[in-house]
Amino acid sequence: MTKEVGKTEPHAFWRLKRLREIKGVTLEQLAERTGLTKSYLSKVERGVSVPSIGTALKVADAFEVGVGDLFGVTASNNDFVVVRKDERKPFGRKGVNGGQNRYEAIAPGLAHGIFEAVIDHPPFDEPPGYKKNHHRGQEMIFVVKGRVDVAFPHTSIKLAAGDCIVFSGQLPHRLLSLRPQRAEILVIVTNDRGQPR
Repeated sequence: MTKEVGKTEPHAFWRLKRLREIKGVTLEQLAERTGLTKSYLSKVERGVSVPSIGTALKVADAFEVGVGDLFGVTASNNDFVVVRKDERKPFGRKGVNGGQNRYEAIAPGLAHGIFEAVIDHPPFDEPPGYKKNHHRGQEMIFVVKGRVDVAFPHTSIKLAAGDCIVFSGQLPHRLLSLRPQRAEILVIVTNDRGQPR
């Protein structure tokens, strides 16, 4: 069977709706808690829109869970967790011509985890109406493959495979892959829940 281009991975978003049901939270209440619109949250829940890391952090905070818990990556009660490459849980969709971020959760948080980690495949171009991302905590980006452009309000930095950048998540930022190859990056965001967003 051929997988439809742009189709959301079938398991990618079911946990978000399930968490709402378990906690008895309506979309309206979740919108109030996160500052996001009800229509946008509904699209994320149905897999129509792909949340940025900042958005995923806001929703995770509203439920007091880790980002991995939103998208089907469950934590272990042991002292360590191993996630094999073929066990990564994607929580983006494969957009046409690389038009959407595609995230893969690689590090489900242990209890009281201090960071969130994902593999990201940034798109080549900004979608219409895109706004730069910002969120709590510090962010580290390590380029695994390809090249990326990291844009801040007054400057942009180009990074190649093996390069790394660390910055405050409060600083608005945008990531794009640089052609010809769609980049693969490791993103680590500290889980500083006490910080203002």
